[in-house]
Amino acid sequence: MSTSNGDGSRPHFDNVRLQACIARFQAQGDRASLAEIIELSQRRAQTLIRYYGSAHYCTESELLSDINFKLLRAVGKFDPQKGSAFCYISKIIDSSLRTSVTNTRKRTARFCEFDESIADTLHTNGESESRDQIEDLIHRIKNEAKTMLIDEREIEAQRWFVDSFCESGFAHRRHQCSDACIGAFNLTHSRSRELFDLTMLEVRRTLYDHVKPRREQIIPGRLYGTRCAWMTGFSELLSPAEFTKFVVLLKNLAPYLLLLVVDPTKANNHRRDRNPTIGRQTLELILSGHPDAVRLFP
Repeated sequence: MSTSNGDGSRPHFDNVRLQACIARFQAQGDRASLAEIIELSQRRAQTLIRYYGSAHYCTESELLSDINFKLLRAVGKFDPQKGSAFCYISKIIDSSLRTSVTNTRKRTARFCEFDESIADTLHTNGESESRDQIEDLIHRIKNEAKTMLIDEREIEAQRWFVDSFCESGFAHRRHQCSDACIGAFNLTHSRSRELFDLTMLEVRRTLYDHVKPRREQIIPGRLYGTRCAWMTGFSELLSPAEFTKFVVLLKNLAPYLLLLVVDPTKANNHRRDRNPTIGRQTLELILSGHPDAVRLFP
C-alpha cells in the first residue's frame, strides 16, 4: 500500500510511514510527529469525503477541520495489534463524516423559514439605514428593472408590484399582493401570481450585487427538509457562487419560473412535458435575465 497501486498510480495513503509516525508520537508525544500524522491522513480524508458526497452537506474545509480535530484526540489510542493504521484512520474519518452530516441534518430540521421573507435579498433597518440609502435602492430598482412582457396591462401590473414592494418595505406577503392585483388589473388568479414571481425575481436580481454583497455559500445538502430542497437538483449545473445566487433569487418563489422565464408572455406555461428540458441556458436566464428584456419603467 505504501509503494504504488496496481495500476501504477500514486497511492493516497502510506500505511507504513503513518504507523511509524504514530508509534513515534505515542513514544515521544512531539508536535512534529502529530503534524505529520495529520498531513498523511488528509488525502485519505479527501478521498472519503468525495466518495460519500459529504461536501453536499458541509464544505470540504469544514469536514476536514472536524476530522483533524477527531484525529488529534484519537491517534494516541491506536493499537497496531488490533489492525492497520489504514483501517484505524479510515474508521475515524468515516465516523467524523457521519457525525458532521447528522448534525447538519438536525440543524436543518430545526430550521424554520421566515415565510415569504426576502431577508436574503433586501436587508434594511429603519434605525440604522438612512432614508437616502433606501431611496437609492428604490431608484436603482426603477432604473434597472427589466421585463419581457408585451401586454401593456401586465407591464402596468409589474410596475404596480414594484411600487407596492417599495412602499411596504417588502413586508406584504405573496398572496396579499397577488390578490390585490387581480382586482386592480382584471387578471386571473394564476396569472397574478406569475407576474408577482417574475417581478420579485427581477427586483432581487437587480439588487443582488448591491445589497448584502458578501453572502455565505449555500451548501445544497443543507436545503433538504426546507422549501428550497427542489433547487438542489440543479446544483451540478452551477458553480458554488452561482448556486448561492440561484437559491437567493428563487427563495419562496414558484419552481415554475424555470419554465416561465424562457417566455414570460405565455400564461400558465407550467408543464414540463410541454417545455424544453431545463438546462444551463435556462438557469442563466434566472441568474442574469433575458438578453432581449427592456426597461420596465420608461
